[in-house]
Amino acid sequence: MKRILMATDLSARSDRALERALRLAADHGGEVTVVHVVDAELPASLADAQAQAAKQAIREHIATLTAAEGLQVSAEVVFGRAYLGILDMSEKMDAELILLGLHREDAFRDMFRGTTAERVIRAGDVPVLLVKERASGPYQRIMVGVDFSVYSRRAVEFAVGFAPTARFHLVHAYDVPFKGFLHGQDTRREISKQHETQFQNMVEEEMAAFLSTLDAKTPELERIMEHGVVREVIHRQVDRLKPDLLVVGTHGRTGVAHALLGSVAENLLREPPCDVLAVNAW
Repeated sequence: MKRILMATDLSARSDRALERALRLAADHGGEVTVVHVVDAELPASLADAQAQAAKQAIREHIATLTAAEGLQVSAEVVFGRAYLGILDMSEKMDAELILLGLHREDAFRDMFRGTTAERVIRAGDVPVLLVKERASGPYQRIMVGVDFSVYSRRAVEFAVGFAPTARFHLVHAYDVPFKGFLHGQDTRREISKQHETQFQNMVEEEMAAFLSTLDAKTPELERIMEHGVVREVIHRQVDRLKPDLLVVGTHGRTGVAHALLGSVAENLLREPPCDVLAVNAW
């Protein structure tokens, strides 16, 4: 991972994303480009003044960070809508990862347009790391939501290359078809139990088949398969495992993580329990 793009709105919360970007660059021998997007609808004189002030502020802040010493870090200011400016810069520098902080959004507009993170993921094809916590060290415990699709496989493989020394937990939520119709008398209870056991065995086989498709360098992964609604399972496992990074596989051009989590992923991006990495399959 050599080319890292970090987008800032110059808020204090963006500093956490910058700290993580610098740590990743140091760990992977990469370089960091910090970009700030100025609203193109501002009057020209005001937009130019804001751009100059933003670039100066970014450079001064980088100069104060010991983590930036010895690293190649540059500052760029562009004009436009936030997510389009970020994507344009990402394409220009051929970024391998985009980092975003928890930007303050307009709640009313977000009901209709989604957050900057969602729009960057939907319209782009570069993995996006949404940073919530300060970078106290490398990621140690990583939870990956999987549904055995190509999106999940890409997410696992990218995450392993992203944090090769971390401990990984793969979480799959499943539902037993027609289970609700099988409760009642003893005979039906027995049928229900057999039906659930058979389905669990099928899920285990699917997990084994999925793992066999992963890169041979993938480390040992803890497999967690839990019956229940995806949203509830994900949140339960986050509470139990307390990961410092949650990874989801996405197909950005058709929406955020609909192959895996649907609206759950959008909820995770808007109210992340920890840092969240969204990885597009292509």
